[in-house]
Amino acid sequence: MKRMLINTIIPIVVFVMLPGELFAKSQFMFGIQANRTAIEIFGEKGFYIQPSTIYVGARGLYYEDNYSVFGLHAMVGNVIHRGLTGKIGFKGAAGEFKRRGKDNQDLAALAFSIAGSYDLSEIVASHYVPVILNVNLNYSPRPLSFEDSERFFEALLSADWMFLENAAITACFRYLDVNFNDWGRSHGSGYLGFKFVF
Repeated sequence: MKRMLINTIIPIVVFVMLPGELFAKSQFMFGIQANRTAIEIFGEKGFYIQPSTIYVGARGLYYEDNYSVFGLHAMVGNVIHRGLTGKIGFKGAAGEFKRRGKDNQDLAALAFSIAGSYDLSEIVASHYVPVILNVNLNYSPRPLSFEDSERFFEALLSADWMFLENAAITACFRYLDVNFNDWGRSHGSGYLGFKFVF
């Protein structure tokens, strides 16, 4: 777990230290979420480069003694419609999946990523609802899966309640499906946590 935390924190610190003066506008997001058996740390920095925003980020997930996954992503995003933002890009994922009584399996994949967020406060103007809905899909087919992995799929659904201007309570559901050379693992789990935006 220590290695996962270090691998997640270092890229987040690097993103924070990038000088905002290099770009017209920048935003940083950091969060932590957990359930009874798992913990995840994540961060992302967005750089506005007209007319789009470039997002770079990192996530580290440790799920008890079952698996750990670390990822780095880079995406380009635009406002599609009032309150609706879309992103496309790539995610690099690496990790280790454990099997009782058998050899552990290593994950290494370069995934296609697509994401979207819907800010309800932009739409429901008469009844202010400070909630942002998010979806993120990552898929790596066999040619982009390495080590022991043959396919990688991850889906994230989350809702952020912005109870403060720079802080949110977040609820997230993740579905993870990984195929290895001779077995596979599918797993879904929910998380609660905090997210900070600056």
